[in-house]
Amino acid sequence: MRKGAEERMLGMVGLAGDTDDGQRRVGVGEAFRVWAGSEATHAELVQWCARIEAVVREQGRVLQDLTEQEFLEIVSSLDGTQLP
Repeated sequence: MRKGAEERMLGMVGLAGDTDDGQRRVGVGEAFRVWAGSEATHAELVQWCARIEAVVREQGRVLQDLTEQEFLEIVSSLDGTQLP
């Protein structure tokens, strides 16, 4: 990345390794892909990504418009924790 350029989000990727039922799960949204995981973990990751997409869409933006800090602020606002 060139000096002084802001980092931008390109998309979200979720990968979970807690599956033991042999199922192959893939979740796809406008700006995310989620692979694997138990049924519960996979569903939770897909829900998180979909919530983030909804907030961004409500702002009239797309994920690629966000800086890293803006993305982290959205995630923080959804779960109530403060991220770096």
